[in-house]
Amino acid sequence: MRDIPKGERGRKTIHYLTIFIPVIYYFWVEKIPAVIILAIVTALMIIAELLRLYVPFFRNFYNRFFGYMTREHEHNNHITGATNILIGLLIAVSLFPKEIAVASMLFLSAGDPTACLIGMSFGRVKIGTKTLEGTLAFITISLLVTWWIPNVPFWVKAIGAVTAGGLELFHGKLDDNLLIPPLSALIMYLLVL
Repeated sequence: MRDIPKGERGRKTIHYLTIFIPVIYYFWVEKIPAVIILAIVTALMIIAELLRLYVPFFRNFYNRFFGYMTREHEHNNHITGATNILIGLLIAVSLFPKEIAVASMLFLSAGDPTACLIGMSFGRVKIGTKTLEGTLAFITISLLVTWWIPNVPFWVKAIGAVTAGGLELFHGKLDDNLLIPPLSALIMYLLVL
């Protein structure tokens, strides 16, 4: 087992904590209030990002407490993965039925960090910068955390999980945190129509 850098462990902890968003949405909040709350939080994060990027005081404050978790490209004129997560979740909640949105959100919240941790720790079969083991872990944990969601057949969730795992594996220049919820939700939505 290989060691995982402190910054990556911090990022994945934040990722796992986002599991509370789809769970709270599913059990306690209706769609319209959820969209409003996510839109407000996302707007605040975008404002915080702009302050971090363009105001030295805020950049120094951010770097002091969170700089160790920030990837190299995020330091220079790119928003962080956390903001991309919120944007992706907001799009999924806004556009898709609750069960489908929640499944896609859980793919990101549980599958993405698990892929990274397993891939970095145990991965041997490289696919670009990622590993086969990480992708298989992504798909497996995604199915485990969504088994309870009704009105979405297992085979649809399986295709959604594979789609999300593929996006994590081959996301290119766009952040997978932004892509996974809306695109996996779109695939599942089209399949259940």
